[in-house]
Amino acid sequence: MHGFRLGRFIVLCLLVVAYACPLYAQGADVDREKLLERVRLLEAEVEQMRQEIFNLRTAIGPTAAVEKKSAPADARAIVATPERPSAPPEDKRPGFGIGPWRAVPYGTIYFNAFGNSSGTNNADVPLFATAGAGNISATARQTRLGLRLDGPELAGAKLTALVESDFFGGFPSIGVGETFGVVRLRLAYARLQWQRTGLQVGQDWTIFAPNNPVSIASAAIPQLVTAGNLWMRLPQVRIEHWGGRGVKWLAQAAVLMPGTGDFPTGTLSPFLLQPGAGARARLPYFQARFSLRQESWLGLKGAATLGASAHYGRARITTPAGDHESDSVGAALDWNLPLAPRLSLLGEAFFGRNLAGFQGGIFQGINADFAHRNGGGLMPGGPRPIGSRGGWAQLGFTPPGADRLTLNAGYGLDDPHDKDLISIPARDWRARNQAFTASFFHKPSAQFSWGMEFRRFATLYTQSGRRSNNHINLAVAISF
Repeated sequence: MHGFRLGRFIVLCLLVVAYACPLYAQGADVDREKLLERVRLLEAEVEQMRQEIFNLRTAIGPTAAVEKKSAPADARAIVATPERPSAPPEDKRPGFGIGPWRAVPYGTIYFNAFGNSSGTNNADVPLFATAGAGNISATARQTRLGLRLDGPELAGAKLTALVESDFFGGFPSIGVGETFGVVRLRLAYARLQWQRTGLQVGQDWTIFAPNNPVSIASAAIPQLVTAGNLWMRLPQVRIEHWGGRGVKWLAQAAVLMPGTGDFPTGTLSPFLLQPGAGARARLPYFQARFSLRQESWLGLKGAATLGASAHYGRARITTPAGDHESDSVGAALDWNLPLAPRLSLLGEAFFGRNLAGFQGGIFQGINADFAHRNGGGLMPGGPRPIGSRGGWAQLGFTPPGADRLTLNAGYGLDDPHDKDLISIPARDWRARNQAFTASFFHKPSAQFSWGMEFRRFATLYTQSGRRSNNHINLAVAISF
C-alpha cells in the first residue's frame, strides 16, 4: 500500500513539472486563469488514473505483497503471486454426489459351477433332497448389485440408505430362460442413527434368528435353510438401542410384513399382489431381540456375541368349512463364539410353530387337512400349525501361516413334530431334514475370493422314506 501511494505521488510530481515548464518560459505574461485551468486538467487526469488503478486491483484481487526474507546481499526480493479464490476441497471419498447425498455403488459377481448326485428342490442352491436324477450346471444369478447412500444430518441423526438386488428372482417362461435370471429385490431401507439409538424403515433381514453360516456357494439363499437355519428379509419398521462398556448390549424391536410363505407359485410369475394367509389375518408380525457382545472374549482377539430373539404373528386359513386362524410363534438363540485364536463357533437353535415364512418346519407351516388318531382310525381335526425345532452350528478354522484361507464344517437339522403331519388324505410330508457341510474359502485379495463346498442332504418323508443328495459347488466371487 505504501508503494502504491509513493508511485502516485511521483506521477503527480512529473505531471506538475511537465505542465509548469511552459509556464516558467512565458514568465509574468501568463494569465492566472490559464494556470488554474491547467491545474484543473491535471487533477482530472490524476483522478482518472486513480480510478483505472482501482479497477485493475479489483480485477486481480488483493494487492500482492513483497515477501521479506533474510538473504544474501545480492538476492532479490521474492514477490508473491496475486491471491486467487481457493477452489473447494476435493472429496476423496468413494462414490459420487447426488445433491446432499453421497452415493457409493458396490457389488459382487458370483460364478458357481455345481453338481448334484440326485434330485433336489433347487439345483444351484439346494435345500433338501427330492426324487429325481443327478445333474451338473453353472450359474451367475447369485450376482448382486447395490448402492449405499450417505445423507445429511436429520433431527440430530445421521441419515443413510441402501438398496440391493440380485438375479435370483426366478426365470422367464422360455426355453433358454435358465440364463435369464430375473432381478430380485434383496434390501431397500433408510436409517436414522443417533449416538445410541437407531430407527430403520424398509426391507431388511429379520432380527429373529439373524445368524447365517459362512458360505461362498450360498449367497442368494443362506446355507442350511430348511435344515435348522431360519431366515427372511421382510419390509419392517425397526428400532434399536445399545449401550454398555466392557460388555455391550443391544435391544431391538420390529413390526414387520406378515409373510407366511404361502405366496402363489407356478410357472408364470404373478404380477398383481394378492394377500396371503398372514395378510388376511390383518395383524403384522412382531419381533424382538436382545444380545450381549464382549470384545477379546476369554483373552482372544475375537468378540463373542450371544443373543435371544422371539417372534409372533398370525395366519388366517380359508377352508371349505370356513376360516381358521393360527398363531405363528417362535423363539431362538444365536451365538458367535471364538473358541481359540484361530477357531470360532457360529450357530442358532430354535423352536416354534407355523414358521414357513422363515422356511422353518422344512418349509411347512400349516397342515390344512390335519387328522386326529382315534383308535385305529383318523378323524378330521381342521387346520393345524406344524410345530418344529432345530438348529445349526458351524466351525470355522484359519490354519497357522495361512491367514487368507478359512476351513468350515457345519451341521443343521430341522425336525417337525410327527403328530402335526397326520392328514386326510395322507400326504408325503417332509418329516426330517439334515445337512452336513464342508468347505474351504480362499481370499487372495479384498476383491477376489474362491472356494469349494460340499453338502450332503438326508431328507425323510412320511411316505416315500429317506432321500439323499450330494452337492458340490465351485465358487468364484469378485467384489467391487
